[in-house]
Amino acid sequence: MIEETFKKIFGAPSEVVVRAPGRVNLIGEHTDYNDGFVLPAAIDRHIVFAGRRRDDRQVRAHSADFQDAVEFSLDDIRRDAAHPWSNYLRGVSKFLEEDGHRLSGADVVFGGDVPREAGLSSSAALEVGASAFW
Repeated sequence: MIEETFKKIFGAPSEVVVRAPGRVNLIGEHTDYNDGFVLPAAIDRHIVFAGRRRDDRQVRAHSADFQDAVEFSLDDIRRDAAHPWSNYLRGVSKFLEEDGHRLSGADVVFGGDVPREAGLSSSAALEVGASAFW
């Protein structure tokens, strides 16, 4: 489905498909970033990315779940209050750039079946998928 959506939006097939699972924390909810212990496990729900690299530094991203799209430059990454879902992509790209990775622009479509705001790490799956894509 995501690959067909990509082709419909961008007029050509994607070059890369990435699947990132949601997760459940069996113990240690919200303790990992406080030096606590956690025991997470992947679940059978995923975020799927279809994408292709661009020759410039523009990112065109479409969220199939939100039926929304954004475009931003990797040379000027800023938070977007109007499209909060896109801030996960912006954040991943900003941290990768700050870590010395020179990213190329991309056309990306993503969506999945990880329930949002259900404690199943849909945002983490989005970030992992974006990291794997770049």
